[in-house]
Amino acid sequence: MGGWIAYIPLVITLILTLVSHFTLRTAERFDAEGVEAVGTVLGRDIRISRDSDGDETRSYFVKVGFTPDGGAPLTVEQNTDAATHDRSAIGTPITLWYLASEPNMIELSRGENRSASAVTQGIALVFGVVFLVALWVPARRAIAALRARRYGARERAVVTEHARTHITVNSRRLYRLAWRDEHGRDGQSLPYRRDMLRAFPEGSRITVYQGLTKAWWEGDTGPRDPRS
Repeated sequence: MGGWIAYIPLVITLILTLVSHFTLRTAERFDAEGVEAVGTVLGRDIRISRDSDGDETRSYFVKVGFTPDGGAPLTVEQNTDAATHDRSAIGTPITLWYLASEPNMIELSRGENRSASAVTQGIALVFGVVFLVALWVPARRAIAALRARRYGARERAVVTEHARTHITVNSRRLYRLAWRDEHGRDGQSLPYRRDMLRAFPEGSRITVYQGLTKAWWEGDTGPRDPRS
């Protein structure tokens, strides 16, 4: 029924909150033991990843070499922002900060961990609000459907068409199963890929449950527990 969608922003909120916490702890470590040094830019890289919809995400990296106080020379590749990447010409000196107790942890911009923590906290807050909204929309719909399955009248209906929607997932059009019940009332299912509705051609009979404001297809809600 899509009620599980409400928990996606909650999971993201929890993950971002944890990331923000650890980033803030790192920022506090740099405040306590950060040491300034001058290194040399050894390389730059842009890595592109694509999701299932083909959208691109660019990650920027800068490789620097430096020698911490009293230690051996180090080479560290740091994930950074586009501006720092673009101004870091290979072979040029660059100011950085490293942890005295863990020199391979560096900042290329002073306070970047604290800034990242604040940004992550802000995004987590947004997803927290989205979670509350999601509880009200898909979760409310899921509850209404489950109530209809358990308490509503179980009726038969005739499929009238596979109604085309404006929704696409991975460039594939989704359709709704449309029906007319025994009392002449029309209804529609949740959106599905068309191949998932082939078992229910026009004219076939399906089971629906009458809710308070609309009917729900058994294929959306699942069959009623015979013990209820």
